[in-house]
Amino acid sequence: MIGPRKFRLVPRAAGDTTPIEPKVADAMRKAGMDPSKFTVAPFAAGETASSFAAMFPEGARLEHTFAFETLNGALGAIERIVGDDVAAHINRQGKRWVVVFDGPADPAVPGKTEHEKVASRVADLGGEDRGFSHLTMNVTKKGS
Repeated sequence: MIGPRKFRLVPRAAGDTTPIEPKVADAMRKAGMDPSKFTVAPFAAGETASSFAAMFPEGARLEHTFAFETLNGALGAIERIVGDDVAAHINRQGKRWVVVFDGPADPAVPGKTEHEKVASRVADLGGEDRGFSHLTMNVTKKGS
């Protein structure tokens, strides 16, 4: 085989006791995951291709940013907002969980109006509204 082998973590099937390479198990523990509950599986052909273009299609986009005191609040917001045309990413900043929602911008609707609609859907989860930004996504596909 040429090149690095790529794997993903998947939940273990009931009764699966397949040993995991110690370096992988240590990395899982450092990430807060229990190696007895997950195992590694190779990616299927084409599964490791970049998913960036699928997550963020080309064109005008709006990003909506909120900060939550709790992980539950952040995940609740993601559950409410993410859909076929809206993606999200989450990260930890200090003591808060910051969630950024990325969705298509409708040229007929002002960004502020669209942001207010998103903010109203997560307001009861205790999120601090950090505003919105316009962006334009251009995707260059690598030829093979």
